[in-house]
Amino acid sequence: IVARLDATRIGAWRGLQAVVGQIERGLDEELRADWDIPLGWFDVLASLQRLGGRARPLDVAADLRLPPSSLSRRLDRLQEEGWIARHRDLPDADLRAVEIELTRTGRRLWREMNVSYRRALQAQFAIHLDDDDVADVRRILDLLFGVEPDPDPDPDSDPDGPDDPPRV
Repeated sequence: IVARLDATRIGAWRGLQAVVGQIERGLDEELRADWDIPLGWFDVLASLQRLGGRARPLDVAADLRLPPSSLSRRLDRLQEEGWIARHRDLPDADLRAVEIELTRTGRRLWREMNVSYRRALQAQFAIHLDDDDVADVRRILDLLFGVEPDPDPDPDSDPDGPDDPPRV
């Protein structure tokens, strides 16, 4: 049986959009206040960190769930600042193939900014949820993304560690 798109489901969707927007605005305000750098730039640095420090722009866009075309301007600005480098030295690749890499400065900046990001995320999101609530959110996200449930989730693992990309 397919659930009918009723006022309750539309309200739930709008509520989800509103809370994500509110949290993202709060994170952006914190990062701008502490670093004068927007959340969107931090997201690219964090994505590269999750992807091992070097990746194709398409992989970064997929990790961030963004259209690839919306990423190029951010990459240009991050490169201008010296936080990423573009490499075209891929073997047997066409001339358009490029990888982007966190520079030493970019990695240090991500590490320092991540403290502000995590503090703001704790205050605006995590503090409001107990472990059961977080498990419910993860279950719902997995359902919406079509991900098979993790039979033995580790609540103490760091989802932003370099070897542990987010499940959703």
